[in-house]
Amino acid sequence: MGCKRVPKHYRLKFVDGDYEGLEVTMRSVSIGEMRIAQGGGETGKDDFDGIFDLVATHMVSWNREDENGQALPPTAESLEDESPALIHLIIDQWTSAVAGVSAPLEQPSNSGASAPEESIPMAPLSPSLAS
Repeated sequence: MGCKRVPKHYRLKFVDGDYEGLEVTMRSVSIGEMRIAQGGGETGKDDFDGIFDLVATHMVSWNREDENGQALPPTAESLEDESPALIHLIIDQWTSAVAGVSAPLEQPSNSGASAPEESIPMAPLSPSLAS
C-alpha cells in the first residue's frame, strides 16, 4: 500500500488594500504545472497567460461579487474582468501558502507581571570553630 496523493486546498485571505475581505481557495499545484505556467513548457503562451491559466484552473472558490452584489463564479471568465494586479496578488499569497510561509503569529503574551524577588535571609554566619 502506497502513499496516495491528495490535492491540498489553500485559503487565501486578503486583509487590507483594494481587496480587503476577499477570500480565495486554491487547489495545490504540481511542479510540472508551475513550470508550464512560468514559460517552461511548450504551450506557446507568454508568462502572464500561463500564470492566468494556472490561477483559473486551480481556483476552487472565492467570495467575489459584481457591482450589484451578485456572487461571481470562480471561473476564467470571471477572472477576465479583473485587473492583472489581483492575479499577481493571488499568485503571491498562493505561492507563500504552498511554500509553507505561515501567517504572522498572534501578538505574544505579556506573560503577566514579573515575579517579585524573594528575599533570602541574610543572618550573620556563626563564628567559625576554627578560629
